[in-house]
Amino acid sequence: MANYSVPDSAPVSVVVIGVENIESSLEFYAATLGLEVIERLTWEGPEFERHWDLPTGSSAKCIFLGHGADPVGRIQIMEFNASDRKLVRPQKIRCATGLFNLNVYTKDIVSDCEMLKSQGFNFWSEPALNDFGPAVGEISEVAFDGPDGIVINMIQLITEDPNTLSGKLLAFLDDYGCTSTGFTAVATTSHGVRDMDRALEFYYGPLKMALFMETTLKSADNNIAIGLPADAETRSVFIQGGHEYGKIALSSPINYEIPNLIPDAVPPNIGYLAQSFQVNDLNLVANECINIDVDIISGPEEITLPGRGLCRAMVVRNPGSGALQEIFQQIREI
Repeated sequence: MANYSVPDSAPVSVVVIGVENIESSLEFYAATLGLEVIERLTWEGPEFERHWDLPTGSSAKCIFLGHGADPVGRIQIMEFNASDRKLVRPQKIRCATGLFNLNVYTKDIVSDCEMLKSQGFNFWSEPALNDFGPAVGEISEVAFDGPDGIVINMIQLITEDPNTLSGKLLAFLDDYGCTSTGFTAVATTSHGVRDMDRALEFYYGPLKMALFMETTLKSADNNIAIGLPADAETRSVFIQGGHEYGKIALSSPINYEIPNLIPDAVPPNIGYLAQSFQVNDLNLVANECINIDVDIISGPEEITLPGRGLCRAMVVRNPGSGALQEIFQQIREI
């Protein structure tokens, strides 16, 4: 990480997940996906409580995981000490407003499906081959219910032509490498929003992310598979920071209604709680958040963050959905 330069356009640096049992979740993320434990601690104290808007006396067992040379697409799992934790996403919900799934690349999707099925994971379907046209190429993908209500989407890049997006990403993976079990850090993560324009105002503005691709999703078969009406239409916008990992797949319904996970997607609950972004100048980003009327939950203030050392950080709500977004500037590494 010593040679890593924080890009002006911020990818997702960390996804924050509340877990029911930290050891069983660690078994999945470390032993199955092959992510490496960077730091393990009990997080507590006044700074922790202010940062996550928690009552006095709160604490959490915390494990920070990642893979690769760059601080992107990492996972922070937290088991809070509260007794009344809710599950953010019941398994029956397959499309919702809120932070939703984690996409990871695999080199052998068929073999990995069989391995994960043998461990008892519930797959939504068999792997499906999707052709996104000559510019993107073909990919194979499949979703399953991971621990703690987190949806995991596995993707195998099929097209090798270096002139396609699939081919370019394959070349990146060959150079960057996969985990010991053949997976990657979080390549893309999804975010269902109520107001796409307001969400993009935040991602394009304070975080300086850029458009990756945009389309309208309206496949009857795909709609039915995720519990939507056959004629449902969804605005889908992929955005990217300055890295191949840490992209965001934004979606908003055009002609239908979906459940809202946001009210329960807060500590100390169980599920996908926040996205985290590393920036070069937190004061500048904070002022830009204020200028577009972003709701600030905490900070900016100095705080020691798991896996990142001493930082200045803040937590805000995304104006397009209300989802928690952590923004930090690193002062001193762990």
